Amino acid sequence: MDVQSDTSAIVDDENLALLNSDNELDVSVTPRSSMSWIMAAGLIVNAAMGAGLLNIVKAYDDAGGIFISSILHGVVVILVLGAYAILFVCSDQSISSYETFVLMKCGKVWQRICSACIILYMYGLSITFFIIIGDQLDRFLTFFDPLFCRHWYFDRRFTIAITSLLLIFPLCFSKTIKFLQIPSMLGVLAIIYVVIMVPIEYFIKKPTDVSLKTSPESWTDIFLVLPTMCFCYQAHVNAVPVFVALKSRADCIKATLASTIVLILSYCFVAICGYLTFGTKVDHDILMSYQPISAAVLIAIIMVAIKTYTAYPVNLFCGRTAIESLSNESTTSLIATNQRQSAYRRILIVCLWFFSTLAGAVFLPNISVAIHYLGALAASFIFIFPGLCLYFHIEEQWINSWGNIISISIAIFYVAIGVFVTVLTLLQSLISDITANETSETKTC
Repeated sequence: MDVQSDTSAIVDDENLALLNSDNELDVSVTPRSSMSWIMAAGLIVNAAMGAGLLNIVKAYDDAGGIFISSILHGVVVILVLGAYAILFVCSDQSISSYETFVLMKCGKVWQRICSACIILYMYGLSITFFIIIGDQLDRFLTFFDPLFCRHWYFDRRFTIAITSLLLIFPLCFSKTIKFLQIPSMLGVLAIIYVVIMVPIEYFIKKPTDVSLKTSPESWTDIFLVLPTMCFCYQAHVNAVPVFVALKSRADCIKATLASTIVLILSYCFVAICGYLTFGTKVDHDILMSYQPISAAVLIAIIMVAIKTYTAYPVNLFCGRTAIESLSNESTTSLIATNQRQSAYRRILIVCLWFFSTLAGAVFLPNISVAIHYLGALAASFIFIFPGLCLYFHIEEQWINSWGNIISISIAIFYVAIGVFVTVLTLLQSLISDITANETSETKTC
């Protein structure tokens, strides 16, 4: 397959249309100097941290305890940083989105597949965020009135809808991702409280009658932590438009390292201290394991809700750009349309996305159901697509050298491990959903 000729044929019509339309319609980002690397790191952290933080303790339990899960955690982090390195090597400042990056390197077919995966991932993530909001609002109301369910205006379907319309919906229409940097920093500060609260609760109470796993029940259980780990660190789709808004690659590296360090420390503290607190009895959402609810836990519930409200628009932004670049017709027509028509299209996509995900959140029982499947898709953004882009990037300028041979080997390894993780986690999730009847014992309504 000659990807070079395929890409060259696309550049003059479709690829340039994508890049030009992004600039003309302000779909992606503002000039490169418009964002500091600290703000960029905040956006990445806010995109990656959220539902995974609540679910990671249960993932440690499923995989067989702290020791094995921590080893897998470290391996995933190294691979995640490798994927970011691939983005730095293969991309440039003209690439405005993750799917455009795939188009430039892999061609039209892979760009279509990537855009479809981004839409599915961001759509599922949006539903997950609404579920989290509903869970936290239920817990908040339970603190004041255990029988709040008898009031129709406290029903989670109503509370999710009304609060999201007020706090999320107005932020979803932004033309640039720079507009979302302030609410994203607020979300990061909110979630840091949860990261601090879980270890403090452990050291204050120091439970002694906790049942802990020291090994998995089956060797295949060690892979149960992978979808959650991938979900926890998948911010590569969000990172590409963020990187374009930075001044230099040095700022990109600073933002990546800073965000990754914050994520590692946060997940490790919560996972280890949370598991030592509750052990095998931990809930899918760790905050639901705290019974009765104390004032500190109540504040954490509020903070998780705040973080979720601020993260939803960032993911919708990435999903919207993927929809706009999915077909030849849409990308080429973007140039011909005026700014008013572009605004109408943006409003239509946002409204359909927002209200359909809001409706979908009503039918999913808990966040773990969504996270398992989203983790499989997250693996494709961390492993498969970066591996493919590195492979085609080296192939385009191939000369026989040890550096190129090593790079091609790394690319093949990333694709192989990505396919393995994606297929395995999908199968495990399907089998688990078919055979298990587990529900949270701490559900309120």
